[in-house]
Formats: sequence, structure tokens, C-alpha cells
Amino acid sequence: MLVGCLPLLATSVSAQSVLYDNGPDAQIGYSWVNFGAETTDSFFLPQDAVVTNFMLTIYAVDDRNVPKYLRWAITSEPFGGTVLGSGFVGLSRLGDPHLTKFLFFGYKVGFQVPGLDLPTGVYYIQIQDVVTQWDTQAFWAESAGPSNGYYSQVGPSEDGRRTQPVQVLSESFSVIGKWNEFSRR
Repeated sequence: MLVGCLPLLATSVSAQSVLYDNGPDAQIGYSWVNFGAETTDSFFLPQDAVVTNFMLTIYAVDDRNVPKYLRWAITSEPFGGTVLGSGFVGLSRLGDPHLTKFLFFGYKVGFQVPGLDLPTGVYYIQIQDVVTQWDTQAFWAESAGPSNGYYSQVGPSEDGRRTQPVQVLSESFSVIGKWNEFSRR
């Protein structure tokens, strides 16, 4: 089933443009993205666009422990503001896993979002609830690109409140879609 998803994503991405690229996995660090932890990164659209896909690198503990699903949100502020789109989606593998210097395996994955018509501006892609084949910890690989990255997790506290977000090096991701032909340049 996973192999069947790859051509669908590859076909839809090839007919579109990279709207924002925060860089590839630089193997400089990672941020936890499941079991109560979430990470968000900013991205800038210099003109109006329709966002349809994201590509990113997720670390897992084994070359057979495939990241399968994740929860995403596009927001106007880190971990808040206006939610412009969200969902829980299946992931498409975009290549073979690679062994990292951290002894995790890096998976380049992609996922589709319903076409989000976004005007020029700064947005945040939030990733959490990553589910792997063996339901183990997963991490979003850092790239140290131009994005602003933030990390937060639930507790530890008696009331289970979320910890204060901390700024981290930004993660590896690309935003895919189509530029709006009618936007002002």
C-alpha cells in the first residue's frame, strides 16, 4: 500500500513548484514529534499560493520502523493563532531510509494537504503524533535553514499543561504547491 502512495505523491508534486525549502536533513540534531511532543517551523510565502504537499525527514529507530502517520496543522503563530488547516494523514516514503550519525534511520516522507489557499505571509507547519510501524519515538530532522523552529511537550506537571515552547534549530522540510497566477508581484 505504501508503494502505491509514492507514485500519487510524486505525480502531484512534479506538476507543482517548491514554494518554500528549509533545507535537507543536515544531521545536526532533531526534535521529538510524538508521545506528547510537538514541533513547529515557520515558512514564508512571497506571493499568494495554494499549498498541497509537504516533504520532510523523520528519524526512527530502525530501517523497518517506517513512519506511517502524523498530525499536522498550519497556523498563523507558533503553537497557536488561527488554524488554517489541519489533519491526521498517511505518509508516503520518498526514498530508502539512510543511517544517520545519531544511529537513527532517516526517512524522507511526504504528505498531502487539502489545497490551502494562502496569501503572502509567514505561516507555521506544526507536526505531532507521528506513528511509526512499531509505535516508537520519532523525531523531525534539523536542517538549520532560515525557518524559526519551536518545540514543546506535555508536562511533566501535575496538571499536564504544555511546557513553554523553546526555540530550536529549524527542521528539514519543503512546502509544495502552486503560485497563484493572479496575485500581485
